[in-house]
Amino acid sequence: MAGKRIFIVEDEAILLCDLEDIVAELGFELAGSASSQDEAMDLLSAAPQIDVALLDLNLNGRTSYPIADRLIAAGVPVLFITGYGRRSLEGRFSECHVLQKPYDEARIADALGRLLGTHG
Repeated sequence: MAGKRIFIVEDEAILLCDLEDIVAELGFELAGSASSQDEAMDLLSAAPQIDVALLDLNLNGRTSYPIADRLIAAGVPVLFITGYGRRSLEGRFSECHVLQKPYDEARIADALGRLLGTHG
């Protein structure tokens, strides 16, 4: 996973910082991070190179679906993080990977490894 660029969207500041620390420990480079749907869409407009995205599903009452649509259209794999589980995803995202909250570094490493095809 070293050198891969990751984009993170999480609306809870403490969790966002935690995720940034975890992915840095795993060897990722941060392509960008956002705490809202609008902020994420603005950052994506700058067209950073992104290898994988980690998206909280619920962003202060809005979903991360528009962000996921844009990333998927660009060929970027998406990992949804949610406390609601896979059943909370809209059908068009049924093939996306999901990580249920609460999580830890090992579960994130495993999920990202599976998503990127580096193990499992």
